[in-house]
Amino acid sequence: MALAYISLFIHNLYPVWSAPLWPASGAALAAVLLGGRWMLLGVYLGLLPTQFFFWGTVPTSTALLLPLANTVETLAAWFLLRKVARGFHDWISTQRDIVLFLIAAPWIPTLISALLAQILLRHNGVVPSHNFASEVLIYSLGNASGIILLTPLILVWRDYLKFPWLNRTGFRLIAHTLVVAIAVWLIHANFAFSSALAISLIPIFIWGVWSTGLKGATLFCLLLSFLFFTLQPQTPFDLRLIAKHSDTTILSSMEKSYRTANTTSSVLSTLKEPLTLQISMLTMFCLTMLPLGLAADTLRANAQKDQLVMDSLDSTFWSWDSVTGLKIQSKTIAQNLPRGVSLFQRRSPTGQVKLNPIDPSQPSYVSHWVITQFSPSGEPLQATGLLHCLRLQEKMERAEASAENAQIEIASLRSRFNPHLLFNCLTGLRALIRRNPTSAREFTGHLARFLRSAVDSQASPLVPLKVEISLCRDYIALEKMRGSTIFTKLSFPRNTVSIPVPPMSIHTLIENAVKHGTRDAEGNLNIHASAMLKNNNRLVILVSQPGNFSAANLTKSSGGLMLVRQHLILLFGEEANLTLREAPPGTVTAEMQLPTRKA
Repeated sequence: MALAYISLFIHNLYPVWSAPLWPASGAALAAVLLGGRWMLLGVYLGLLPTQFFFWGTVPTSTALLLPLANTVETLAAWFLLRKVARGFHDWISTQRDIVLFLIAAPWIPTLISALLAQILLRHNGVVPSHNFASEVLIYSLGNASGIILLTPLILVWRDYLKFPWLNRTGFRLIAHTLVVAIAVWLIHANFAFSSALAISLIPIFIWGVWSTGLKGATLFCLLLSFLFFTLQPQTPFDLRLIAKHSDTTILSSMEKSYRTANTTSSVLSTLKEPLTLQISMLTMFCLTMLPLGLAADTLRANAQKDQLVMDSLDSTFWSWDSVTGLKIQSKTIAQNLPRGVSLFQRRSPTGQVKLNPIDPSQPSYVSHWVITQFSPSGEPLQATGLLHCLRLQEKMERAEASAENAQIEIASLRSRFNPHLLFNCLTGLRALIRRNPTSAREFTGHLARFLRSAVDSQASPLVPLKVEISLCRDYIALEKMRGSTIFTKLSFPRNTVSIPVPPMSIHTLIENAVKHGTRDAEGNLNIHASAMLKNNNRLVILVSQPGNFSAANLTKSSGGLMLVRQHLILLFGEEANLTLREAPPGTVTAEMQLPTRKA
């Protein structure tokens, strides 16, 4: 509704512009595309009050029915774009969108609207009826021009608050718009050099559209529309505009005088009239400039995508010729290379060469080239290629070397774990053979299963906590068979048993507790092993046993604990740690913290 009143206001100020274009057609279509079919009611109500001012004295029935023609026009254009031409996006961001819009929206809907309106006006005797076809042509061309001008303008500028007005793109658009606006104003004011300015405006306009894209094209076409309608058209339509507030007698006399002067009017003669010719010229100009602006946007978007890809790959294109020399597209990469460096070998038509940067701490580059033109003597005249940074490749090589070293160290640790474990078990077996040969045979079977489980668990860098718990239970069972009176309490919540841990790590802590724990007067040893999640991303494992040690021994630990510490460093770095503390007094606790990861 507001757009309709704005159109009426423009019409009152400058009827030669607003009357033939009827901007409400373009505004109505944009409103329905953005707001949905319910906006059709607003289109009708918005156009309704204008009928009593635009046409002068008209029957009430005509004023109520005439807006239906424009409403049907908007509905038809919406239906063609949304239902028939599937895939149309109202942001008009692709060439397909602009082609669908320019083919579907302006022509058939406006022709339907013109036919309905002229039939209604002719039936009520509001307009001359001697040349129905020419009236329909002028009406439909006017509405089509309004759609072509205003609908894309509203659609592509509806996010104007987000437009980067203060960067290079915004300043360029503002500058071009001012140039075109000043040129149109000078030509419209019959400036001394207006003819030359009008000729020079064409390349300025095309350059501006190519530089600013579709947003600029919609603005420039709107500005240019004021230039196309500087002459007073001589058509029945405009005679009615002059007499829009006159009574029917004056209108009838105007119609009579026009009929006297134009008794053989036809569609062909209407095409030669200034108004129709100007509307046609503006329409053709918009049909050319809008796709040109969108093509410029598409090319710039593709170039930006290519540049983003090249930046993400740390690569850039380069070219060289014998006249202008070397040109590297990425200034950042060019600054990292020594001045005067050669990116190709002059005697090889194609190949690659590795280049070292100015700063030794920066990664190297590799240049792939193709010589595209040679002189008769075999000297290169032109070459082009790709300059690629080896940052990722060198990082991968360092990581592979580091991983290889870590695997060697882990294998070394495992080779030290297994003899250590085997030595302890065999020592226990020897003592049991001397004391109870029958139990020694049973102990041997348990020991074989335990060693097999221990060796299998070390085939992976990490194993689920429940596997490690099972191994610890087997170890405690073996210790009890050797005669140790050990009482263990294992507290491992369900939400922790699937978390991966280094193999043999908890077993080593329990083994250390068995070896260094203090027994009570009856020779019993109580060990408590537990686990909990800390901040949902760290696993804390605690193994406690009675005992004490002085501050001088706080940092000392057994060989097994040293192996566990080294294993944690290799697997997790600084994210994991193993500490010993006496808290509360008389209780020694080994605390192992590590991040939660998948096995």
